[in-house]
Amino acid sequence: MAALVERDPCAHFAAEDAYPGLDVEGAVRRLAAALRFRTVYRTPETTDFSAFDELHELIRRSYPTIAALGTFELVGHSVLICVEGTDPGLPGALLLAHQDVVPADDAGDWAHDPFGGHVDDEWVWGRGALDIKCMLMGELEAVEFLLAHHGRPRRTVWLAFGEDEEVESRGATALAAELARRGARAAFSLDEGVSTFSDAAAYGAPGVTVADVCLSQKGYLDLRLTCRGRGGHSSNPFGGTSLERVCRAVAALAEHPLPPRLTRPVADAFRALAPRVTEPPFRELVGDVDANADQIAAAAARVRELYPLVCTTMSVAQVMGSASAPNVMPGDASATLNLRLLPGTDADDALAWARETVGEGVEVDALHHTPSGRLDEAAGVGYEALVAAVGRFHPDVTVVPSVMRAGADSIRYEAVCDSLLRFTPFRPDPAELARGVHGPDERISRRVYAQGIRLMIDLLERSAL
Repeated sequence: MAALVERDPCAHFAAEDAYPGLDVEGAVRRLAAALRFRTVYRTPETTDFSAFDELHELIRRSYPTIAALGTFELVGHSVLICVEGTDPGLPGALLLAHQDVVPADDAGDWAHDPFGGHVDDEWVWGRGALDIKCMLMGELEAVEFLLAHHGRPRRTVWLAFGEDEEVESRGATALAAELARRGARAAFSLDEGVSTFSDAAAYGAPGVTVADVCLSQKGYLDLRLTCRGRGGHSSNPFGGTSLERVCRAVAALAEHPLPPRLTRPVADAFRALAPRVTEPPFRELVGDVDANADQIAAAAARVRELYPLVCTTMSVAQVMGSASAPNVMPGDASATLNLRLLPGTDADDALAWARETVGEGVEVDALHHTPSGRLDEAAGVGYEALVAAVGRFHPDVTVVPSVMRAGADSIRYEAVCDSLLRFTPFRPDPAELARGVHGPDERISRRVYAQGIRLMIDLLERSAL
């Protein structure tokens, strides 16, 4: 079953004349300025924080209403902005983004300087244009507009911008701890998520355009498999070399994966689409999603686009310990695997599965680990406002709950936020997204950027005023 992907996101745009007072040209200039700061986070010791300082100064001077009505604080090099609401009894709204970007070591492959902030009639170019300075600056634009036109909202609005999401998310962890220390509580948050529209053919509903709101995120786990070897002449590899045994262990894990499973957000997506599902095998199954959950999960695991949503995935990333010559047996050999854990599967579960599957003689060790996210409901003030905002600016798009395949800072805020929404309002062409994020010629169109800001203004008007 092949999924069709929409190629023109602007075909789904509407209400582009909303908010005529929005300074789109100014917003584009401010985004371009933010892209000129080389906010690449490496380690606390080796990062040039002067670029972060320059970004902070840009934020301070560019949004006068936020500066007048809110507070700007630094937690390490992460930013926490608070605009107090008029009703202290209401839980707040939490807008998330990260300041850091990945390096641009391939600068020779770019049409424009990756840190030049080049602007032309259609595009804003630069590292971070899609991931995710568009979100950081867009959130500021939306809050500035809201305050300038409505004054203080009833609901307190926080903006929290971590410094190192691309590396370890220590900044977001510190920001969340600071909010918890203050006793802060948010009704909902908005963070990066799936960034484009897609055709729902993968769900068996071709011709239906969907936008995902991710209500959880997958966990992260690096596993290392090690087999001990003594080396020696290759003429007597009795029992297999260490490298052979590592390869057998990897093959055993690939042949006996953890079973697919339907989490609540993905089940809810099938429920939302059920009246429009016309293709087998899902057509025969979505009439009763709960009763057919195992069959739906098994079928989804055979669809490229849905496979990560129903499976704990395993990517074989590194093999180490090869011998120096083909007639020499290797010493110790190892393989490093990257697992993305389905919500409800934790690191201990994955470790037990790996050890049982590979059997004796193979050491299995857990390396870096981030747990999977909490499973939130497709309900509540933030979710309902977001669905309504999408309906206004993209009226022929169906919102479906989902699970984020990669990581985001959102998970760090579970203790202070009731509903963590992962949705990027800036919807580029899927080919642009695939080519530009973490690759050369990252860019965002002016039209996409302006529409994303409008959507966030609408979201805040519905949820915070």
